[in-house]
Amino acid sequence: MNEDIITSLQNPQVKIWRSLNKSRAERLQHGLFLAEGEHMAQEAVKEKKARVLLLAEGARASCAALAKEASAQGVSIQVLSRHVMEALSDAKTPQGVIAVCPYPADRPLSGSRLIALDGVQDPGNVGTLIRTMDAAGYDGLLMDEKTADPYAPKALRATMGGAFRIPCMRCSDLPGQLRQLAQNGYEIIAGDLHGEDFYRRRPAKNKLCIVIGNEGQGISPAVMREATLRLKIPIVGKAESLNAAVAGAIMMYDFLREELGHGSAITSPSSAESSMA
Repeated sequence: MNEDIITSLQNPQVKIWRSLNKSRAERLQHGLFLAEGEHMAQEAVKEKKARVLLLAEGARASCAALAKEASAQGVSIQVLSRHVMEALSDAKTPQGVIAVCPYPADRPLSGSRLIALDGVQDPGNVGTLIRTMDAAGYDGLLMDEKTADPYAPKALRATMGGAFRIPCMRCSDLPGQLRQLAQNGYEIIAGDLHGEDFYRRRPAKNKLCIVIGNEGQGISPAVMREATLRLKIPIVGKAESLNAAVAGAIMMYDFLREELGHGSAITSPSSAESSMA
């Protein structure tokens, strides 16, 4: 642990760290983002994604175990004065610990279960969708340029650590990427008010990509044209629509239910016996 306590906001490294919460452009420029709070810092260290662990002077004792684990990985540990830590913090109640992490480079996605975001602008929705993907075993996230940055503070908190496990790819031509996925055998599934009943749909292909659209405008026409399956989640009450993250969660888990029900996942002995009877 570096015992030199940083006390100045004019410290060149502090200036860089402070800039990371301002915009995606700053995060891209420096190739870094901040994972704030004990849980997020623990996730960063557990997934070996932390480069520096920042501790407030008064948090060294409470974070001793985390610091020990980080140090064992070769993570640099820096102690900050309380006012410097508060200047870096985006939280209402700073916990005194932040992990500085490398901003992931875009890379081609793989796997049989993907999600595509078309202009999803609420960071909370983006983060919640990533958290759901992490829970439901989805393999990767495709985003257009208008979608909120998953590594912005609000989005990152909502992922609850999922951002360290779900690969993300941002692209300038989402329709083109979806077209290529379809050519590679993926079902491109889009929510559509004029689509077929979600619960009466035909079985999906083994590979699928669920498209989730903008909170106000929905899926853009150019992206909708690439859909191979358009589905409408029924609304029987008076609400006009569903929250984007909620709609995404419903679809993710129902396709997971379909997959598990068809035995493509690991089958328990009892269910195997009943299917053979």
